[in-house]
Amino acid sequence: MKYEYMGMALDVEKDVYEPAEDSELLAESLEIVPRMDVLDMGCGCGLLAILAAKAGANVTAADINPTAVALTHKNANANGVTVKTVLSDLFMNLTGKFDLVIFNPPYLPDKDIIGGSEMWSKRDTIERFISHVGAYLKPEGTVLLLVSSLTPLSDIASLFNRNGFSADVMAQRKVPWETLSVLRARRTL
Repeated sequence: MKYEYMGMALDVEKDVYEPAEDSELLAESLEIVPRMDVLDMGCGCGLLAILAAKAGANVTAADINPTAVALTHKNANANGVTVKTVLSDLFMNLTGKFDLVIFNPPYLPDKDIIGGSEMWSKRDTIERFISHVGAYLKPEGTVLLLVSSLTPLSDIASLFNRNGFSADVMAQRKVPWETLSVLRARRTL
């Protein structure tokens, strides 16, 4: 199966999250400067990593799913860019510091059922991500985190605040069952 976005064709597989409105909202929010170091956490099929690499960034793409890591590597090659891929449970197998960390996490509250099918969940993943991201971010670095209105924005902003970040809503999009938001977080001075 193929997913097409901005002239790119990406292979997708059933065991890997297929880009949708949330991925596209994050893609539209990217502000990439050539040679910046970018981490695409939870890379899925590699859409965001490939977009960042096409804009000239040095990109690392990580996912806990080995199929996603292999698929990102394959899609990056097919789209003429180099992306370093890492099999990792969040930051477990990562080193270095990044100018930008992008994360489209499994963001729905645990055990939510929408449209008759169980959706990506595990809010604890967001909590673990926020508690560790600071160690992998350069001093002037930025985090872009996709959040659903099914998980209150105030809760996520509070998690960022407790971990030394300020967070603001960078972009939003209403879809039939939720509002998607891209939170931009930076260290507080």
